[in-house]
This record gives sequence, C-alpha cells and structure tokens, in this order.
Amino acid sequence: MQLRPGIPLISDLDALQRDPYYAQITGFSRDFLARHGAAMKGYGRLWGQDPFGLWSRRWEYPFVAQRVIDFGKEQPPGAPVRILDAGSGVTFFPYYVCEHLPTAEVICVDSNPSYPPMFDAINQQTPHKRVSFANAMLQKLPQPGSSLDAVCCISVLEHTDNYGEIVREFARCLRSGGLLVLTFDLSLDEKFNLTRKQASDLLHNVLEYFRVGEIPDVEQELAKMTSKRDAILSTDHVKRTSPELLPWRYPVAKAVHDLIKGHGWTGGFRSKAVFCVEGHKK
Repeated sequence: MQLRPGIPLISDLDALQRDPYYAQITGFSRDFLARHGAAMKGYGRLWGQDPFGLWSRRWEYPFVAQRVIDFGKEQPPGAPVRILDAGSGVTFFPYYVCEHLPTAEVICVDSNPSYPPMFDAINQQTPHKRVSFANAMLQKLPQPGSSLDAVCCISVLEHTDNYGEIVREFARCLRSGGLLVLTFDLSLDEKFNLTRKQASDLLHNVLEYFRVGEIPDVEQELAKMTSKRDAILSTDHVKRTSPELLPWRYPVAKAVHDLIKGHGWTGGFRSKAVFCVEGHKK
C-alpha cells in the first residue's frame, strides 16, 4: 500500500491499519520498546515512550519510513544512504529504517542535551552501528553542504517559528535530487501553530527548494481543512473514537494556560490535523 501525501483521511488510516505493513512497523516498535524501554525512560516522561500511542504518529511514521526506505532502495547498490532524522527525539524510527535499508546511515539531531546517553545505551545493544546522534539546532545543522541523501522531519516544525530557516538549512545539507520527507500539525481552529496561512507559507518555502510532484496544488490540499473537516484524520475524530491517543493528560491545567496566553477557553484541547509531504531538491 502506497501512502499518499497531503492531509490523510480517516479512511486512509483505516486502510493502512488493515495492511500487513502496519503490523510489521508497529510490531518492530513494540519489540524495540520492550528491549530498550529502560534506556528510553527519561524520554518517555517527556513525550511518551510509544510513538504509536499518539494520535497522528500512526500515520506519520509509516508514511515517512515508507518514503525514505523506497528512496534508499533506488540508490546505486552498495552506496551508503546518508539520512538525517531532524528533531528526532529517541524512538524506534532510525533503527527501523536501518533494519529495512542495509545501506542506511542515520544521523539523529535534536537540541535536548539529555538524549545522548539514551542513544549510547540503545546502541550498545544494537548489532549494527549505523545510528548516531548529534546535539544541534535545526536552523544550524553540523552537516556540510550537499552531504546528505535524505532528511526526514516528523511533527517538529509546528513547534518553532523558524520553519523558513530550517527548510533552507535542509536544502543546504541535501545533495541535488536528495529527498525531504516532512510532516507537521495543522491547527483546525486557527488558535495554535500551524494555522492554514502558516502552513501555506511553510509549503511555499518547501516549493522554493524542492520538487513536490504528487501534490499539484498545495492550496487545494490545505482547503481540506474546511471542505473535508469531517473526513480528515483529526484530533476531533480521535476524541470521539480513541481519546486515549490524545496527549493532553491534564486538560484543566492546559486550558488555564491557554487562557492566560490569550487563546480563550480551549478546554485543554487542540483541534488538529496533519500534513505529510515528500520533495526532491531541485
């Protein structure tokens, strides 16, 4: 099953969860957590240890992994495929990519100084040594220009105001024809990042440096935020069907914080969808 870019529909997720690929990737994640849960305990307290326990990651991780692995398999036999996992956190994802792409070399980059010991502990129990970690800001990556074959960035850019700088930095580090796979949250109620206008700005930054052939009109795709509001995968849908997948464990405290910040009374809930895009550097 080829996962399509843009804003996923509820029906897209339903079809994915019936596909053997979903069982494979979630099984790998489950086994990885069983082996390395102790090493990841600190990360779990920050973000939750199980990536598939978050509402949108059930689609995002399979989408990004599929695109990166398929791209890697298209490269010349035996040549290393240098991949950057931008804003990586500490998850199964880079290890899954290496498991299914023997030529992959994954560099995980994040600004959190607590992550290096976690990666060290995991890598001590990993047969290959093809996942590494670097502390850095995404708008100032340590990689030389044109040194990477692929960059993936999963639900990070909605947490920053520097997405234009970061996209340019991704382009700087990627070789010509290199792959960018990007996902980010969309604010359906326009109260938080990324609003439709911000998402449009971000996507036009991407289009400045990357060819995005599968989405002929990004504005038309973003219009689904309103035109297909009931059909898209969103936190509104998840709240009705699987509320345990929402990350807001203390809604009253979150609601008070939102009120203080001038967002009005939110009830501690974010009305969100997600956008996934693949591009190749021009």
